[in-house]
Amino acid sequence: MTPRSPIAPATRVAALVLMGGGAIVLIGAVFADPLGISGGGEGFGWKQLIAAIVGLVILLVGLAWLLRPPAGGGYEDDGR
Repeated sequence: MTPRSPIAPATRVAALVLMGGGAIVLIGAVFADPLGISGGGEGFGWKQLIAAIVGLVILLVGLAWLLRPPAGGGYEDDGR
């Protein structure tokens, strides 16, 4: 069994940036009313819900990109 090849540094940085951006959007959407960035109204509105979902999706895409197996890393045939 060969060791798993490391993720390229640029890919790791891009994935972490995606995760950070998604987290910022998610937190901003959830706490929009206390932060004063909501469009008015009371409670959790539909725009906040959409922004929270988009932020969560971006965060999860970044996490999946960070944890994905390396490209071209097929299985080796050990000859048994």
